[in-house]
Amino acid sequence: MPGVGIQLLDTTPKWLGLTLVCSACALVVTGAGILVNQLILFSITPFSLLLHFALAISLSAWILNLRFQMTQDRKPLLAIGIAVAVGSIWSLLQQWFGYLQTGLTNDITLVAGAMLMDAAGGCVTYILFHLNILRK
Repeated sequence: MPGVGIQLLDTTPKWLGLTLVCSACALVVTGAGILVNQLILFSITPFSLLLHFALAISLSAWILNLRFQMTQDRKPLLAIGIAVAVGSIWSLLQQWFGYLQTGLTNDITLVAGAMLMDAAGGCVTYILFHLNILRK
């Protein structure tokens, strides 16, 4: 049937523009890490903290673009939760692969810092969503 389609994104042009800018910034940070060979290491470094922050902003922004049945007030909280969960799984994998590679684990302060950067990235998206979409 012409004109009938499934719309996956529930967003405004302004929010989609912010999401694309956040994704571009995350790609630039990732590219910088590849350039200086920081992503090959399986340990948590100060660079990986920056990468956790950039990817958490991008991931949570894309989650807010998706169309699903939930109130507009709860969607940002879900996005923060998913960003922290994905970041925690990523940190766990970094810890495990680092242990298998070198026999050492990362400093617990850096692991906690990675989780805080995931939460901070989700909170940045939460604030941007409230300022630009919900206008509160």
